[in-house]
Amino acid sequence: MPSNRPPFIDLAWFKMAQPQATRINCSVQHSCEVFEYDSLRWICTADGAVQSMLFTEDHSYPVLHYIKALLCSLVFVDKPGKMLNLGLGSGAIERYLESHHPEIAVTSIEPEVEMITLSKECFYLDSSYPVRNQSAESFLHDNQQQFDLIICDIHCPPEQPNPIETMTFLQNLTNALLPQGVVAINFLAESESHIIDMLVRLRQIFEQVTLIDVLRQQNIVFYCSNNPFPEPSELNLKAALPVYGNIQAETIISQLIWLPE
Repeated sequence: MPSNRPPFIDLAWFKMAQPQATRINCSVQHSCEVFEYDSLRWICTADGAVQSMLFTEDHSYPVLHYIKALLCSLVFVDKPGKMLNLGLGSGAIERYLESHHPEIAVTSIEPEVEMITLSKECFYLDSSYPVRNQSAESFLHDNQQQFDLIICDIHCPPEQPNPIETMTFLQNLTNALLPQGVVAINFLAESESHIIDMLVRLRQIFEQVTLIDVLRQQNIVFYCSNNPFPEPSELNLKAALPVYGNIQAETIISQLIWLPE
C-alpha cells in the first residue's frame, strides 16, 4: 500500500485481512480484541463490529470513512473553539484534532474505562490526555456547558437500545449547542424505515438536518443545527481547502443529502 494513505476499508478488506492479522496483547482484560495487519490496527468487539482503526504510519489519519464524515462537521462552523466528543473509541477524533486543529478545546467522554486504557496503551492517545469516564447520557444530563461542535458516536451491543434514539437525549444534545453549533451523529441503520424514524425524531428537535449515507457502509451521519446551514456552494468551497484534505471533506460534503424544508 502507499506509505501515506491506507486502502479503502470495507467488508471485503476485513474478510481478506482478519485471518492474516496479528493479535496485539494489551494489559486490560476486555471483551474487545486488538488486531494489526499491513500498517492498520483496529478494535474488534465481541459482536464482531470494528469500533475503531489506526494507521500506524500516521497516527492522526482518520482511517474509517464514517470518522472522516463526523469530522466534516468542522466545515459547517467558522473557527470552532469548543468540541464535545461523545464516544472516545480508540481516540481517532482526538488524535486528528490534536495534530490538525490544536486550537479546538475538546471534551472527551467514554463510559468504559477499558476503552480509555486501550486508546492510550495501543492507539497512541497521549497518556496524559484527559477523558471523562462517564456515559454520554449522564454527562448531558448534568452538563452546563455549550459547544460549537458535538460529535456523537456511541457503540451499543445489539440487544441494548441506543440513547441517541430517545427524545430526552436529543433534547439534551441541542441544549449543549451554542446558537451556531452543529452536532454530527453516527447512526447504524438497520433498515430504510429505521433511518426515516430517526430523521423524524431529529427534525422534531433540530431546525436543520442534513445527512450522508457513508459509502458502501450502513452508517448514516446526520448533521444537525438550530442555525441555518451555510449554502451548499459555500460549504463546497470551504471543504476544498487543504486543511480538510485528510478527511476528504471535498468529496463528503459534495455527497450530502439536502432535505426539503
